[in-house]
Amino acid sequence: MANRVLILVKEISGVAALASALVEEFGYEVLAIAAAGEVLGAKGISFELVDEAKAAALVADKAAGVSLVVANFVDVESAGRTFMSWKSALGAFDRGIVDTIRGAAWAVDRMAVLGNPADYDAALEELRGNGGKFRQAFRMERATAALRAASEFDFAVAQYLEVQGADAPDMGALSGYSKAMRFAWPRAQFLDTGENAHQRAALYGGFFEHFKQVSGKDLDYVGVLTVSRAAYLIGEFEKPAAALLRNGKIVTARCGQDLEVVLAGVLACDDLSGSWLVANGSVGVGNLNTAISGDVAGVLAPDFSEEEKAVLAEAKDVRALASISGMGYEALQEVRSVVGGVLVQDKDRAAINPMEWTVASLAQPLVEDWESLMFGAKVARHGDSAALVIVSGEQLVALAAGHYSTDRAWLSVEESGIGLANTVAVFDDPNVGGETLARMKELGVRAVLVPFGGDEVGLREAANECGLVVLVIGKSLRRL
Repeated sequence: MANRVLILVKEISGVAALASALVEEFGYEVLAIAAAGEVLGAKGISFELVDEAKAAALVADKAAGVSLVVANFVDVESAGRTFMSWKSALGAFDRGIVDTIRGAAWAVDRMAVLGNPADYDAALEELRGNGGKFRQAFRMERATAALRAASEFDFAVAQYLEVQGADAPDMGALSGYSKAMRFAWPRAQFLDTGENAHQRAALYGGFFEHFKQVSGKDLDYVGVLTVSRAAYLIGEFEKPAAALLRNGKIVTARCGQDLEVVLAGVLACDDLSGSWLVANGSVGVGNLNTAISGDVAGVLAPDFSEEEKAVLAEAKDVRALASISGMGYEALQEVRSVVGGVLVQDKDRAAINPMEWTVASLAQPLVEDWESLMFGAKVARHGDSAALVIVSGEQLVALAAGHYSTDRAWLSVEESGIGLANTVAVFDDPNVGGETLARMKELGVRAVLVPFGGDEVGLREAANECGLVVLVIGKSLRRL
């Protein structure tokens, strides 16, 4: 009996070319459901029409000769949103086909199952390289993918029923926090080390759907963290902006009207070694050479010209990544390990709006102070608490983060001896002492932005006593 392919797809992209190659090169007989049959018939490909029930029986029958099943899933989330009741929503799901896919995966000893048009060429190459047969390793790899997809389908239906089928709405589930959370991310890259050399690590999920590595060695654990934080930071700015980050921490940042000027300011940093340069525009050959000569670890930008790629090709130790898409839904939540589980929260993407700020002091901010404070607030929420950001114009002068209190953060800045004349400051915690405000005024800090939630009366009195401009933002900027 000739080998037979069972085609169950409703997404018909590439299926005619696949079926044609299977028939002409390997003598396959084609069985197809009506949706696929229309396309095959239009291309002159002979096939036997089957329904979902017969398809399931053919997969279960060892004597039926089916050695390949081609299928895919409907968009479960889209179908779930389209229908008003859970019963009608379930009617949109190809449950019979899902069961057939699951059965084909279980029959891994005698058939392969393809669930994505991107797999078609690989399947044909597999047959061409192995005498018209699928190796066991290929069948097992595809069966694993099919079972994972079927499992995801079941979980998606369960989530939909959880929201729509309950007597009363589950507000947590409606907000994106279902009663059960599932992590089924594919491994994107095995990492040589973890945070330390003796730790193993791997990267999971769709990281490389957002970034394309242009040059350099594979990313390491710290590199992945740094690139992610750099992308979130640079995404705050609409104007030309650039920053340096080292080990996931902000070293310096700047924005302005001219990216060339911005980059020059950032690259004037005393120590570039081991840091990542990130920009929201073209870096340029000259700036790349400056960064490379300063021994940066990597560069993140929207894209790289051919001239820039040539420069990077010579610097084999410098990793370069191009951002290729915006952040998806999964990037809008943060997941952290805790004892026995994980904590999940919405990522802080709330817009920073100065119209919501109030001036707590009698002294009023200058026009240019508002712009500087906006810049500082955007940087502050990407530093570890308790953070203090010192800004001049729209350039980071100092960042003290990870301290146990805001006053201690200020003390570290004061002890550094950095010039503070005509700067502004942003705290991410509301508990700022009067002595700290007075000392800041003495050293030339012009205005301070503090989150709402502390002793606002005491803050106002302290600000007026020393003559410092103090504004209060209506939301916290804290990041643990």
